Amino acid sequence: MTAANQQIIIDEDELRAHVKSLTTAAELLGAAAKTAAGGVGQSAFGAMCGPLLGPAIDALADASESTLTAATALADATGTGLKGIVDAFSEIEDGAVTAFGAIEGEL
Repeated sequence: MTAANQQIIIDEDELRAHVKSLTTAAELLGAAAKTAAGGVGQSAFGAMCGPLLGPAIDALADASESTLTAATALADATGTGLKGIVDAFSEIEDGAVTAFGAIEGEL
């Protein structure tokens, strides 16, 4: 009989690739937040439409910047946390391999 925990496969390379993806996502989201922070201003819509569209678009840009900044922080924190978990797991796994190797050598 095989225990459930013997069927769990943790692929360190896959997890490290995911950390890299999260880091890239955080960088892209951060760049988008900086772009949204610039706004467009009323002059982008001309003299007639500027007073109407300018404030609405600026409000949308502010909300977008806030959302993108939060998403940047979330992706960055998730990547940092996952990297810490992968590093800790790798250290524990290496220790287990060493310990089991030593036990096998004594048998």
